[in-house]
Amino acid sequence: MTKLAANLVHSCLRITPDDNVTIFFGTHEQALTEDIAEECFKIGADVNLSAYTDRFYESYMRHLSVESLKQPSVFCQAISQASTAVFWLAGLYDPSAFRRIPPEKSAAADEGEAAAHFPLMRDRKVRTLFVGMSMVTPPRARTYGYSLPRWRKMMTAASAVPATKLSADGRRLASLLLTSEQVHITDGGGTDLEFSIRGRRPQIFDGVVDDEDIAAGALDAAIPAGAVAVAPLEDSANGTVAFDVPQAWSGRSIRKLRWEFSDGRITSWSGDKNAEVLHKAWENGAGAKDRIGSLSIGLNPRAELGFLQNPIVRGAVSISTGSNEDLGGANGFAFAHQQTLGSANLSLDGKQIVKAGKLLLP
Repeated sequence: MTKLAANLVHSCLRITPDDNVTIFFGTHEQALTEDIAEECFKIGADVNLSAYTDRFYESYMRHLSVESLKQPSVFCQAISQASTAVFWLAGLYDPSAFRRIPPEKSAAADEGEAAAHFPLMRDRKVRTLFVGMSMVTPPRARTYGYSLPRWRKMMTAASAVPATKLSADGRRLASLLLTSEQVHITDGGGTDLEFSIRGRRPQIFDGVVDDEDIAAGALDAAIPAGAVAVAPLEDSANGTVAFDVPQAWSGRSIRKLRWEFSDGRITSWSGDKNAEVLHKAWENGAGAKDRIGSLSIGLNPRAELGFLQNPIVRGAVSISTGSNEDLGGANGFAFAHQQTLGSANLSLDGKQIVKAGKLLLP
């Protein structure tokens, strides 16, 4: 963990003596949190720790009203105002707690959190890093039906893929997206979706926030990393996407989800019982939640489908609705959900770049 912490601090967020660093963490990740803090102190940066526990989360979600949850926390706003860099290790230890939260409260809390953090952090160019290893816990593996040893092994391997490799492949893929207009996605399971990305600039997620990223407003990173994402024109999506990879969400696993789009809006939503719980949260969400939000194509050769990190798997194609302002889109803040196709075919202006889940790069 000491080696991982050094990489997160020195390479991913490139902490300097002038930084004010906040680490949001679950108490089950105290050791890694302290390693990260120590690496920051060695550089001369200031550090604030903000701890979360499962009981703390469930308490405020149970007792605060929907309207209260929608209001941005003054404490979170103060942290966003003071911080120049943020590490996120604050996932619940046991995500089954999410099942006890009404969907309308989940949507309200998302709205309040986004209002407290996003505008200030965007305007102040605060660099952020989500550390995926913080999500690897025995209760989460049980909740979602994962093999804990396999998940941990995969996450360790995927986190070790060099940023230089992801960046090089990302630049090649981004150049294809940047010079293309029409995207067409199909598979053998009912997906047939088209939309435009004309004039939209893709972003490369290689796990590092460098000067070029900061200038472009790409301030968020994650480890493990590996994807290129772009915001489609919000009124351009037409057709159907039938996701074929299970997606963990709020203590549940969504195995079947199908969206139909017309002129960029979702006009039909169907799926399994957990997709219907998501639908209730979506109905209570704010903003342009029914608009297509993003296209993401995975790059990481060591990541595997079937875990939390589906979008970074090499050749995986993911679609989201809702928020896309961070990608230069027009949706602003909105309730968002992303899900993945594992064996898609994707063409740009008629040229195939993903074939049955395999990325084809020149």
